[in-house]
Amino acid sequence: MNIAFRCPHCHEISRAGFAPETERISCSHCHQTWPTTGAVQNDELQRCLVCPSKELFIRKDFSQSLGIAIVVAGVVGSSIFWAYHKPYWTYAVLFATALIDVVLYFAVGNVLQCYRCQAQYRGIPGLENHAGFNLETHEKHRQQKIRLAEQQQSAGLK
Repeated sequence: MNIAFRCPHCHEISRAGFAPETERISCSHCHQTWPTTGAVQNDELQRCLVCPSKELFIRKDFSQSLGIAIVVAGVVGSSIFWAYHKPYWTYAVLFATALIDVVLYFAVGNVLQCYRCQAQYRGIPGLENHAGFNLETHEKHRQQKIRLAEQQQSAGLK
């Protein structure tokens, strides 16, 4: 099992391996450590190892930027064929794009991600016990981050 996270102290992206019996994880840059006590129970991750959040979600372990680039390339390619009045090629490009999407969906594995700090966990047993992405939970954490930044900014100005 491993984790990729942004260190809350030095803000560098770090990776660390861990097992259920691991007691601490550390940043590979600043060597700051965090306890993992109680995070893994019955060989399943119950909370984030970096922050105290228990809100985790499953997503595909695939670059969202690359996924969007594939869709945009399919739309642009089909639009070019449509402009030249070639409907069969237009639909062929669209269906090929959809086929690529389906193949990638089944070929790419899942990753567990924290809503609060965006730490990503790979090789975790019990992924099926976690829910998928929830927009309401994401928005709650996004708004909380904005409010905290505003409070820190106003405290710095006074």
